[in-house]
Parts: sequence; structure tokens; C-alpha cells
Amino acid sequence: MLLWWWIVCFWGFIIPYNITSALGWSFHIREKYVKFITWLSRTIGNIGKRPVKVDTSEATQHHPVTIATLPHNRSFGTFKKEFQLSDACGFVTNGLQVIVEDHVTKCFTTEELTEWNFLARTRTGQEKMGVKHWILFCLSIVVRYSLFLFIRIPIGITGLLWLAGTMAVLGMLPQFSGRKKAEVYCTVVCSKILAASLTAVVKFEKEEYKPQCGGICVANHTSPMDIAMLACNNCFTLVGQRHGGFFGMLQKACDLAQKHIWFERSEAGQRSMVSERLKDHIQDGTNNPILIFPEGTCINNTSVFMFKKGCFELGSTIYPVVIKYDRAYSDPFWNSSQQNLLTYLFMLMTSWAVVCDIKYLEPTTIKEHETAIEFASRIKTAICREGGLVDLEWDGMIKRAMYDKSLQKTLQLNQEKYASLLDLHTFDEHNSEDIEHQEESWEDLEPRKRTVFTVGLSDQ
Repeated sequence: MLLWWWIVCFWGFIIPYNITSALGWSFHIREKYVKFITWLSRTIGNIGKRPVKVDTSEATQHHPVTIATLPHNRSFGTFKKEFQLSDACGFVTNGLQVIVEDHVTKCFTTEELTEWNFLARTRTGQEKMGVKHWILFCLSIVVRYSLFLFIRIPIGITGLLWLAGTMAVLGMLPQFSGRKKAEVYCTVVCSKILAASLTAVVKFEKEEYKPQCGGICVANHTSPMDIAMLACNNCFTLVGQRHGGFFGMLQKACDLAQKHIWFERSEAGQRSMVSERLKDHIQDGTNNPILIFPEGTCINNTSVFMFKKGCFELGSTIYPVVIKYDRAYSDPFWNSSQQNLLTYLFMLMTSWAVVCDIKYLEPTTIKEHETAIEFASRIKTAICREGGLVDLEWDGMIKRAMYDKSLQKTLQLNQEKYASLLDLHTFDEHNSEDIEHQEESWEDLEPRKRTVFTVGLSDQ
């Protein structure tokens, strides 16, 4: 009986506190908690310290990379006689360097921290797990999976009920002068409650550049929580892919009172439909600003991929925004190809906190004689510069190709087909002897035969 009384009193304090905090009365408890976690990690010391990696860009200055080459002025017979296994070492070295220094695919995985934060999902096995480490790790599991979930799940449910209830009520009301303010107020309160369920501490910089009605807000994309973080002080019209499951339920709840723009990537004609709806939306200066993530996919908050040009050719004012997470407290990256939204939210709720810095940049428009692609590149460069992110020119859709099972099967079939062409036994002994005694140059030899010969030597 006493336990149930304590639970009721505890929830009776936690939920009202977070609601009042979302309404504007805050005692900054979450900020104090994050400071306490920071102090505690410094007090413990370098328990989770990982070996520091040498920057390859500096290392290559002292050990320059040489490009492996083979002489092309020798005859086929001479090359076969003089070939040594060491001739392939240069090619192997170059290939390994390309794999290790891959700056693209590693953007679709969790970034490795220099100091372990005692989360199982960020452990790489490089930590020296002594008795003290195991004790602290087990204590962190008990705290995060019992106390934190006990507090955060009811707050998250409250935020979802607030979202569904307020949007349903506003959707049934007729248009009136104060409805727009009511939508903004309900959306901001809902976002703050959902942020509180993750113990999120959101800091905004340069709020004088906050997106205004009739404009387009563009930002780097890490996870769906970017929307909740940005909506803690503004209301947006969302543009994105239509989802199913729990994510789809949230989209339908948002559509009860607001007109968002959802599309299907697989359907033809969706691009033109989205473009028309965007043009119609920005023509009305009273509509909420549009929120778009031009990368088109989630990146692990270390880099920014190529921006799609669609929203940059509409002629509207662009409001760039930088979203930067502190990965020492949680892993904000959502890999939608490997985990659903509920799994991702559970992962965040069992983390220490979500610390997010949002910086508004000066709004800008397309310049005279500037193309939409150049305009998008200029905005992306500004976001990377202000956020300390790596500017990459790759298309984010490469992530979907990596996890596309049908594409992987097609690639495997193509690889098997190509491997069959490299079978040394496809040539009979008579042709091989003729080729060996011919004095034809290595350049004149057919590419297929050259490749077969090289692979055959490596197999022997």
C-alpha cells in the first residue's frame, strides 16, 4: 500500500511539473541534471577512455601514399616470367586505405566516441573492463532501465495524448481569428512535453533569425526528434515521406488540425505534386513556415550530404538552421533501415539525456544569376561551417541502396557472373601456350585475358 501511495505521489509530481514546464514555468531541473552528469563523469575520470586515433590526414604528410602501378611496355610472356607476388602489394595497400578512409558509409552508423559513456550501444570492445568498470556499467543499466523508464514513459504518453487530443479538438473547430495562435501554442507545448520525456535540454541561438510565416526552414537531419527539438519554440508545416506503423499514427494525428505534405517515394508524379503544394503554401504569407530536411535521409550528425534542389527553386526566403547534438549523453542517430521508431525512442529513453544546440542562421534568398543547385550548395556550406560538420557532396540516397535487399541480391548475381568470366580454366592449354610465346605487348592484349592472367597468378 505504501509503495502504491509513493508511486501515485511521484507521478503526481512528475507529470504536472513537466506540463507546467512546457507551459512556460520552469525550474531548470533538467539543466541541473545534465550538469550533475557532466560533473560525475569528470569525477570518475578516464574510466571509459579509448585510444586516440591518429589523424590520417596528418600521418600521410610524413608517409605519403604512392599509387601502385604496373609497367605496360613489357610483353605478355616477359611479364608472366618476371611477375612477383610483391607486385600486388601496392594495389592491396591502396585498396585497404580506401576501405579504412571511407568517409561516406561511416556516416550511416553511430559515431565512435573518444570516451565511453557507459551505454551498451556505443561500446566497441576497446574499453578495459575491470571490476570497477563492470560495477559502474551495471549500475548504469539499473538506473537507466528502471528509474529513467519509470519517469519518462508516463511523460511520453502524456505528450502523445496531448497531441492527439488537442489536434482532434482544433480540427473540429471552425476557422476563427485565434485558431492559428492556438495551433502554435498546442504544438509547442506538445513538443516540450515530448522533449521532457527524453530529458532533453534544448538551447537556441540567434532567435532573431527564427523562421517566419511564408518561409522555408532547412536543416541537417539526424532523426525524427529534430522536429520535436525545433518545434519547442515554433510551429512548422512538415514535408516528408509517408510512413506506416507508429510513425504513421503520429503523422495522422498531426493532420487532424494542420495540413502537412506527405509523399511516397515509390510513386511516380509525387515530385510534381509536392512542388505544387509547396508553391501554393508559400504564396499565403500567414501559413506556418515549411520545415524541410533537404538531405532526404538521416545522417549521424557528423556530416551533411548533398541538398536536393527542390525547395531552393521556389523563390522563397530560406531560413538555414544548424542542429547539433552532444553525443556524450545519447546516440541521436536513427538508422531507419535497421530499427523502427519505437525501438529508437526506447533507446533514447534509456540514455542519459538528449542535449541539443540549435542555431538559427541569417535568412537568405537566391541571388541573381544563381542556379538552384548553387543556392543549395551555398546554404549547405553555411550550415557545415557554423555547425562544425563535414561537407560531403554525396547523395544521401546511397544509404537506401546500402540496405536495399533486392539491390544487394542483384549486385551479388552480377558479382557471380563477373567472377565466372575470371575463371582461368575457361582457356584451354593450347591457347595459353600460344599466348605465352607471342611477342605481343601488354597493351595489345585483350583486357579480359589480362585480367584472367592476373587473377590466375594470385590464385596459384
